[in-house]
Amino acid sequence: MANDPGPLGGPRDGGSARILITFGRSFLTLHLARLLADAGHEVMIADSMKLPVTRFSNAVSRVFRVPAPRFDPHGYGRELARIAEQESIDLIIPMHEETYYLSMQRELFPPTTKLFLSDFRLENQLHNKVEFQKLLVDRSVPVMRFAEVRSQQELDELDMGDLTYALKQSYSRGSAEVYKVRPGQKPTGLTFEADNPWIAQEWVDGRQYCSYSVVHEGRVLAESIYPVRYAIDGSSSLTFEQTDHPGISDWIAEIVKDVGFTGQIGFDFIDSPERGLLSIECNPRSTSGILMFDRGSGIDKAFLGTATELVTPRSDVRRMIGPGMMLYGWRKSSLAGNTWRGFWRDYRATDEIISDRQDKAPVMCVPLALGNISLHALRYHVTLPEAFLYDHDWDGTPI
Repeated sequence: MANDPGPLGGPRDGGSARILITFGRSFLTLHLARLLADAGHEVMIADSMKLPVTRFSNAVSRVFRVPAPRFDPHGYGRELARIAEQESIDLIIPMHEETYYLSMQRELFPPTTKLFLSDFRLENQLHNKVEFQKLLVDRSVPVMRFAEVRSQQELDELDMGDLTYALKQSYSRGSAEVYKVRPGQKPTGLTFEADNPWIAQEWVDGRQYCSYSVVHEGRVLAESIYPVRYAIDGSSSLTFEQTDHPGISDWIAEIVKDVGFTGQIGFDFIDSPERGLLSIECNPRSTSGILMFDRGSGIDKAFLGTATELVTPRSDVRRMIGPGMMLYGWRKSSLAGNTWRGFWRDYRATDEIISDRQDKAPVMCVPLALGNISLHALRYHVTLPEAFLYDHDWDGTPI
C-alpha cells in the first residue's frame, strides 16, 4: 500500500474532500479547519493532547486522540494510517514536526489517502539548518557565512573572524535558545548531540521577513509574506501583516521548483541594505502565515492541487494571536522600542484570529486548552512555549 507522491487529485467523488489535520492544539490548525470547512470539506482532527483547542470548533466533525509522535512514532504512524482507512480520508495535512515522522512512514497509508508532504530526504534537507544552507550553496544562492559545530572543541577552534554570529542547533525552533556570539565571547557548557549539531551563522542586520507557501509539485499555489514585528523574544511572530515583496516571491518560486517540493513551507529572510535578500532558515511545514487567509480565499484548492492562480491574503489584512500577545506582546523583548501605549494601540487595531462569530466556542475554551498545555509543561519540565510543541518535535533522531 505504498503512498507515492503525485497529483493530489482531490476527493474521490469529485465533491467535498474528507481531510484529516494533525496537531489540533494549534491555532493554525483551528484556522485552517475553519477555512476548509467553510469551503465545503469535511474536516477531522488528530492530536496526542486530550483537549486541543480545535476540539471545540464547529468546523470539525471528529477529533481523534493519537500517540505522541516524539515518544511513540511508530504507534503514531500506525494509528493515523488506521484512521485514514477507517474514515476514508482523502488528504492528511500535517501541521508541525509530525510532518517528518510521517514522511518516514508513508508506506503505512492506503493509496487513496494523500499525505501533503514531500519525501523524507527532502523534508530533512530543508528542515536541518546546516543542510539547508548547503542546499542553497549548491545552487549558487547567496548565503550568510556559516559553519557546522559538533563539539565544544570545534566551537573553541571555530574562526569566524571579527563576525558576530548566531549559534543554534540544526534541529531547533522558535522556542529554542539562540546565542548571539560576539568576537571573543564563545559560550561554554552547551549540550552536543550526535544527531543534532549546531550551526554558527553570520549575524546580518536588515529587515526581517517570514513567508508561508502551499506548494504542489514545485508550484506555489498559495503564499503570504509578512515582516517580523511583535514576536516571542524576537523569534516566534505574534502579529501578521500581508506584505508585497516580489524578491521574496521570486526566490521561493525558484527554490521550490528546483527541488520539486510538495507541502507547506515557510522561510525566514533578512533583507540587508548592503547584501540583498538572504534566507536564515526553512520550515518545511505550516507556519503562522496561514492565519492571514480568509474564508472564501480558495486556499482549499491550493491544498488539493486544483488552484489555477496564486491564492494570497487581502492586502490590508492584520492578524494576531491574541493569547500570545497578552502573554508576551507587551514585553520589551517582543518588539524593539516597545511601549505600553504602542502595544495597546496595535492590539486594538489588529484582528484576533481565535475569536470568530461563526465559531464561538474555541475562544471561550482557550483557558482549558492552555491548562492542558500547562500540564505538559509541568510533566516535561519545560517552559510554556516549549510545552506547546514538545511531544511533536523532531531533533534528527532516526525512528
